[in-house]
Amino acid sequence: MKWTLFYVVVSLQALFLIGMSASYYAMDRWGETIYLETEPIDPRDPFYGDYVTLRYDIESFSEKLWQGSDDPERGDVVFVTIEEGDDGKYEVVQAGPDSSAAEEGQVELKAKYEWSDMSQNNLHVNIGLDRYFIEEDTGDSFEQVESRVVEIVVAPWGQKKITSID
Repeated sequence: MKWTLFYVVVSLQALFLIGMSASYYAMDRWGETIYLETEPIDPRDPFYGDYVTLRYDIESFSEKLWQGSDDPERGDVVFVTIEEGDDGKYEVVQAGPDSSAAEEGQVELKAKYEWSDMSQNNLHVNIGLDRYFIEEDTGDSFEQVESRVVEIVVAPWGQKKITSID
């Protein structure tokens, strides 16, 4: 009995790790690729090495696009629906506390509400893709460019990842 329980626990842990890995690679096959404009900032961390902090244009939008009945509070989950505009950049179409079915050509991203700017009537969220690790000693080249385009894959089940930075 004791060994059976041990094997069951070890098997469940192995299946969990395999499932996590498979979902990460399945995003490339079934996920939708979007391109977002960002402003990179180049910090350095002695433990992690060089990385770029990314701030996306879609993380700040007019409060007129908010679909919720109540104002969000810091840390609340927000669902941001974006679609590609005429200029090729993705723009926020709507945001709210509840997930809604995205129409054709739209992508819904799960984000966390951070704060609102009362002077400009903007809401600010974080989509959770704000760090991208780069090769050692290449941070200066990232810092010199004002804006870059980030390729992101969003899976149908909501998982997202950065695949490259232009």
